[in-house]
Amino acid sequence: MEVICLDTNVLIAHKRAKKADKDKTFLFHLITKGYHFAVSSVTVYELLRGDNQDEDVYWKEIFSKMIVLNFDSHCAEQAAKIYQHLKLRGLLIETEDLLIAATALGNQMKLATGNVKHFDRVVGLALVVDD
Repeated sequence: MEVICLDTNVLIAHKRAKKADKDKTFLFHLITKGYHFAVSSVTVYELLRGDNQDEDVYWKEIFSKMIVLNFDSHCAEQAAKIYQHLKLRGLLIETEDLLIAATALGNQMKLATGNVKHFDRVVGLALVVDD
């Protein structure tokens, strides 16, 4: 099956959903479609930067079940190109989003996100969105 990169917001929305509503989340829908998952190391940073060790245990368990894509020099070059293109158009997005987009592009993966408003600005980035 196809491996897709998950944006941070997909994981957060699933975690925050009540137990009875987990089957209504975007992540659950992606699971039922048979996708396999990767996350950017930037997403790992975003989710572990707080000071809640119990939550860190949860996220580390989740990350152990998927591919973690490193933000390497190839991704950095992608990020610079994206930044330059968006800046010229006056459409900059948050740095973390830009780095996640670059990681997905650099690894030739689609990005599953609930934040279409930002990520659809990135030329060449294929998005997977909730139906």
